[in-house]
Amino acid sequence: MKEEELDIVYHYCTLQGFLSIIQNASLWMSDISKLNDGVECIYGRNQIKDIIEREIENDTGIIHEWKAGYEIYNDVPDPVLTYALCFSEKKDCLSQWRGYADDGKGMAIGFNKKVLEQLPQFMKNNLKFAKVIYDKNKQEKYTEKIAKEILKRMEKKEVQHLGFEFNLNYKTEFSLCKHPSFAEEEEWRLILNACPYGYEMKVGNFTFSEPKFRVANGRLISYMELYFSNIKEDFVKEIWIGPKAKVELQDVAQVLRKYNYYDTERGYNLKEPILITKSLSSYR
Repeated sequence: MKEEELDIVYHYCTLQGFLSIIQNASLWMSDISKLNDGVECIYGRNQIKDIIEREIENDTGIIHEWKAGYEIYNDVPDPVLTYALCFSEKKDCLSQWRGYADDGKGMAIGFNKKVLEQLPQFMKNNLKFAKVIYDKNKQEKYTEKIAKEILKRMEKKEVQHLGFEFNLNYKTEFSLCKHPSFAEEEEWRLILNACPYGYEMKVGNFTFSEPKFRVANGRLISYMELYFSNIKEDFVKEIWIGPKAKVELQDVAQVLRKYNYYDTERGYNLKEPILITKSLSSYR
């Protein structure tokens, strides 16, 4: 099997999470505000907001209208949530094993990045797959471009209305900037903006479930399932067993065959069509 690292992204998970993903051919997209970064989306939003307010601070009328619209949005229930599914460019990464795979006792699934890159074409306004930006200089260029776009719109549209729309219309952009301290994660995100009371949606070869709720860490978390049963063999490319996991290679192969990830006529092995391997980390 020819390995093309840049075409694969990895989702680290617990052993139970791995089994659920394989059994159901689905991944969970969770409300991004409930992820592990305490300033998730706020970090990127504030960068854009600060640029805008620096540009208009000397015009008391405009700055007043902008802030009034911004505050109105904060006082009403948000009709749309941002759901995120997180991957990493890094395979067999110790920090990922520790943070997202039950301290090394879990698994990592390698997915075909090209399949994910094609998905947004079916929902251009509300669905995006992109790499998170950590570099300060790149963040400045990214946020300045968005701020200039909004400032340009102020010439033709009511400023208070733009202040109100800001948090609603740029949710995706907010979610792509993270503090540089997270840079080692080399994260890619699939991001969907959707109503938490919506319906099942078929998008290309995937299906998004209706929004559901689960309990984790004392919180109620809204999530959606992303079903990929129609493209199993094209989508799942690698399985990595965590450095502390008590799982055998053949165990994984049997699970994959049971749930039809292999062409039964060709048989199966540990390299094709899905590479199964054990972490090379000595972490114990």
